[in-house]
Amino acid sequence: MVIIGAGECGGRAALTLRDLGHEGPVTLVGDEPHLPYERPPLSKEAMTSEAPLIKAIASDELLAERSIRHIHSVRAVAVDRAAHLVRFSEGSSLGYGKLLLATGSVPRKLPMPGLGGRCVYLRTFNDALAIRAHLKPENRVAIIGGGFIGLELAASARKLGATVTVLEAQPRILMRGVPAEIAEIIHKAHQAEGVKVLTGQGITAIADDGTQVRITLADRQDIVADLAVIGIGAVPVTALAAEAGLAIDNGIAVDENLCTADPDVFAAGDCCSFPLAVYGG
Repeated sequence: MVIIGAGECGGRAALTLRDLGHEGPVTLVGDEPHLPYERPPLSKEAMTSEAPLIKAIASDELLAERSIRHIHSVRAVAVDRAAHLVRFSEGSSLGYGKLLLATGSVPRKLPMPGLGGRCVYLRTFNDALAIRAHLKPENRVAIIGGGFIGLELAASARKLGATVTVLEAQPRILMRGVPAEIAEIIHKAHQAEGVKVLTGQGITAIADDGTQVRITLADRQDIVADLAVIGIGAVPVTALAAEAGLAIDNGIAVDENLCTADPDVFAAGDCCSFPLAVYGG
């Protein structure tokens, strides 16, 4: 079994294979230099704890004990389904009997000109460290997107003393996440902690001159910040599967057993779309 994607999904899949008695080789391949780790703490504990640490789901010792080979800092670039091979960015390849794609998702990009080095996204631990460096009392942080990630970052930034403005184009925060009554409670809680929350405001322009970011809203109001964090959703990472000829349907299409149309290729986690009985399939 080869698992592409050494995040929480891929890492836990490798461990669970052993828990369920799989005795064949298991290889876990990831493009980050770290052990498999949890991403939810990146917007919370990794921002506010005195010493930001990765919340790893397995140590090197545990992986070795479970006979799980972990290849890190390598990017899969192609899957040859006929030859049962995965090819990697540095030119090597690896054969598989069964393949699990656990490539996750990446932040949705803001499709606007003017974004520079002070307009950032949060996905990895290294992203979290870079953002954390700006969360200090003298700094102004603009967060574009009033979803869970944006609001968690807003709370963390305020805890560290930064001035925070949340910009949400929808009529309210958490439009897709919670009912309006709950969103209102959360909105008021953030305001009580000093977060400025602006809803129903589209962005017409962004100018990042390398020292600060100027965000112009639809009402011509300008928000000036030392850092802009963009959190407007995520998109599944499907290119590897698509180029291998697998079906894509808002993610890598799988059945109720997480199997693609190829019986030797599975997909799990944020990268896949799957039928759910509670929603009628």
